Amino acid sequence: MLGLVATIALFILIVWLGYLASTARKTGKEIREVLKPHIIMYGLSCVSGVCAFAFFLSMDIYKPFKIMVSIVLGLILIFIASLTQRREKQPNRLDEKG
Repeated sequence: MLGLVATIALFILIVWLGYLASTARKTGKEIREVLKPHIIMYGLSCVSGVCAFAFFLSMDIYKPFKIMVSIVLGLILIFIASLTQRREKQPNRLDEKG
């Protein structure tokens, strides 16, 4: 089951990146303007999250415990993502002092 989920998730990622590249050519933009590293990492993060979620749900433990842990893990991942995004948007204090 986990292999099937991983295969489908990777296929969706490849199709999504191909779609972004094809729409970039139609609009006259360069591919590197559309496929920035953070977009590719976002796609890879989604694929790894789906695989981790499928692996976690395939384990043989009590169902409410699975739901509670998956909600907590989701909250932790959202917090980490917002924290790193906030750090990237803040100006570097060393650059201001010169």
